[in-house]
Formats: sequence, structure tokens, C-alpha cells
Amino acid sequence: MIKKTIFIILFPILLFSQQQTDIPWPTLANSPWPMIKHDPQATGRSPISGPKTPRIQWTLDLPFGVYSGPITGEDGTLYVGTNSFLGFIGDTTNYFYAINPVNGKIKWTFFTGNPMSNESGYLINNEGTIFFGSQSGWLYAIDTTGNLKWKYNTGGNIHQEIMNTDHEGNIYIANSTNYLFCFSKSGELKWKVSYGTGLFPKSVSFLPDGNSMYVMSGDNSLYVLNLDGSIKRVIVFPYNVIHRAPVLTDNDGNFYIISRYDTTGQGCVMSFDSTGNRRWLYLLNSTQPGLTNSSPAMDYEGNIYFTYYFRGAGSDYSRVESLDYFGNLRWTYEFEQPNEQIEAPLIVDSDQTVYCGSTWGYYYYAISKSGELLWKIPLNGYEVDNSGAIGSDGTLYLGLHLNSTNTIQEKTLIAIRDSGLVSVRDNHGELGEYSINQNFPNPFNPETVISYQLPKSGLVTLRIYDILGKEVASLVNQEQSAGRHEVSFDAGHLSSGVYICRIIAGDFVKTIKMSLVK
Repeated sequence: MIKKTIFIILFPILLFSQQQTDIPWPTLANSPWPMIKHDPQATGRSPISGPKTPRIQWTLDLPFGVYSGPITGEDGTLYVGTNSFLGFIGDTTNYFYAINPVNGKIKWTFFTGNPMSNESGYLINNEGTIFFGSQSGWLYAIDTTGNLKWKYNTGGNIHQEIMNTDHEGNIYIANSTNYLFCFSKSGELKWKVSYGTGLFPKSVSFLPDGNSMYVMSGDNSLYVLNLDGSIKRVIVFPYNVIHRAPVLTDNDGNFYIISRYDTTGQGCVMSFDSTGNRRWLYLLNSTQPGLTNSSPAMDYEGNIYFTYYFRGAGSDYSRVESLDYFGNLRWTYEFEQPNEQIEAPLIVDSDQTVYCGSTWGYYYYAISKSGELLWKIPLNGYEVDNSGAIGSDGTLYLGLHLNSTNTIQEKTLIAIRDSGLVSVRDNHGELGEYSINQNFPNPFNPETVISYQLPKSGLVTLRIYDILGKEVASLVNQEQSAGRHEVSFDAGHLSSGVYICRIIAGDFVKTIKMSLVK
């Protein structure tokens, strides 16, 4: 009887501990993908359902390639920098772009004034400032119209998976001088520190309370730092830990690393609590696996996803594996492509679909929640590094590149999206209330996209009226399922002016104003 009582008390606690939510972070832009890896805990998860079929919406030729990004602003705009080193062709600058997510058109271009690649993980804050780093050592801050706010020469190559920000808006990056830097959002250097054998090219991830952070050192030590850069705790690992990947952190402050386990080369995934006590250890199913820089991801149920490769039949073969919150194997997906390797951070969407791409330019993959291949598209030699984002309408954006000296590259930014329903999670993992978003772009000429959300199925009407109340278009008049929907409106036959869009769904009635400018 006593044992039964204890079980009844503990079981809800264990069940609750698996549930993960997106931690509110006031200094990040309110967008589906405001930074590489999605959030300051480096989970790599999206609250949006990504594409379940490889339906390409558009491609954009950025001839110098894309290494990192894109990220998305609050209006959906994509921000991405180029990969090629342009000094050998005599170019004195490199490029950073704002791109329309609807049609893939460039909205503006920022010139860095330096030919080195823009590779460091990007970030956009709640004030609309975009931060990115360059291999030249410069850290840039620009606004959403492409104007420079400030820049700072850190004195060494900035080349890391993610850039991060705290609750005060300070920016954290490391460079090749092995220092971790902290800048205020206005560009003031607040401090720099180096520990162990150096902190390059490591990335900071924050604990849920925002008061301390994790960062790995080159000597296999995990440093838990206070916000002033001082050491709170050091956790030493006896064998090689994958350094470049940021430390995945969950809602309880537990962290997850991929490491060697012993001198034989055996690999493992380990989880520790915030005080450094090991929660569990999972040994990889390979005697001497190849450990990649691909950063693990965690979904809203606390499941973990990671990659590694192994030797088989004379070639290397890669796997994606998923563990539950307690370190038990859920499934393994083994890639058929020989010598496949996944170095880019994994993305997992609200449906537990995993997205990942080839470092060697073979394929980009979508793997289902049960570990089965949903789809793959050929990359034709174009590589995936630290790239990918899911937008508010469920579009998956991929950045690709050839080698850094190639200046004639095609289809280096790709948009993939299903048509129709897209499910969205709120912080409690449920569909939200009725809502309609401002059309994008706005003003528009002549096409725009209107998106809206339904908490339950029902009859939906969506009509467009001119300023005098005359109906000019009926876009939707049918039963629709719960979830996120979008519809395109082509106003090519209409004259410039203000138009009204009205949605009726059950008792929900709302209008938005749209500006057509020809």
C-alpha cells in the first residue's frame, strides 16, 4: 500500500518533467526563428509544423553561397549572409541580405566592407537589431532597413554555431583568440574571458532562469559562468567532447553532451543536472563511431535527437538516433548514402519531424517522429552547414553553399512548404485562439499572403472589400480544420488603394487593412 501511494505521487512528477516549453526571452524578436538553433537553450525545435512533402516554393541564386542562417524577423523577413571569400577576386566587401519570404526576392543588401565570409550564427533582438559575425573578426549590428548601427573588431575569426543574448540584451560571442566576449546591445565591450585551453569556436547556451550559462572549453571542461564572466562551476570530462556544438539545455537546467566514453573510442550521449551530477548515459551502437559537430535537438516532449557515423562495408554511414528524456533509445534511422555526414544543427518541428542536410552535398532529409524517411531532395554537391529555419507558415528555408572560393553558385536559398494546414503550438503545446495576421508583404504589389489560425474546425469565410464596402474578392468560403492556414491574394486587376480583409469563423469576426501600391 505504501509503495502504491509513492508511485501515484511520483508518477505525475516524472511525467511533467518530460514536458518542455519555449522559455520566454524578452530580448529576442517575437518570431518563429530569431536565432540559430531557435532559442537561447539551443534546442533546435520549432513551434511550427514543417513540410511533410518536398514541395519547393522558390529558390534564390545568391552567387556567393550561404553558410549560416537564415533567421526570421517579426514580419517574416529572412536575414542571411554569404559564404565565399571574395578577396581573391579583388572584391573588398561581403554581403548580408534581407529577403522577402513570400517570393524569395532580395529586399536590401548590406555591404560589410570586408571580403571575409559571414559565418557566425545570426540573431535578431526585440528592437529589430540584427547581429552577425564575420571571419574577419568584425561583429556587426544593423537595423531592419539595412543600415549599420555599430560594428566592433574583436581581433579574431568569429566562427561558431550560435550567437546568444541574455535578458538585458547583451550579446555573447567567441573568436579565434580563444576569448568569450560580452557586448552591450549598443556595442560596448563589457568583458572578455578565456578559460582552460580556450573558448573558440564554442557557443554559449543559457540556463532557463537566464542568470548563468554553459560553454565548453577545448580541454573538455564545461564552464558554468555568471553573467559577468566569472566562474560559477567547472565540470571536467575525461574524454573528448564535441566542442563546437552548443550545449543543449532543457527547462530544468539539465544539459546534454556527445562525448567519447573511454580510451577505445566508444561514443556516448550523457545528461547531467545543473550541478554536474550525471542523470544517465547512453552508449552509441558502434565501437568507434565518428562524432560530428551536429548539435543535438530536443522536442516538446523532452525527446533528444543527434547524429553520428560509423564504418561499414568499406564506407562511412551516418545515423540519426532519438532517445527519450530518460536516455532510452526510441529509434534509429540509418542513411543509405555512403559517406554521408551531418554536421549542421538538427531541426525538430512541432510534429517531431527531424530535418537535416548533408555536409558533403548529397541530400536534405525529413525524418518522421517514428524514425522513417518522409522525403529527401538531392543537393547536387551543395553543402549544408549551420543552416535552416522554419517560418510562421511552416516554410522550411535552407541555406546552401559550394566551397568558399566559388562565386558562381545557384539555388543557394530554398523555400520548401506544404500547401494548406500548418499546426502551431503555444507555450502549453496546444492550438491557440482564433487570430488573423497582418498580410505580408504590406504594402504589396500585386500579391500578398494572409494567414490565420483556427482553434477548431468550422465554416470560414475570408473576403476582400474596397474602402466603400464593395466586395472585390472571395478567397475562402468552406469548412476548414483546426490549425494555421494561409491564402494568397492577387490584386493585379485592382487599382492602388486601401482594402479591407474580413474573416468570419464561428463567432470570431475581424478585419485588417491592406495597402495596394502600384
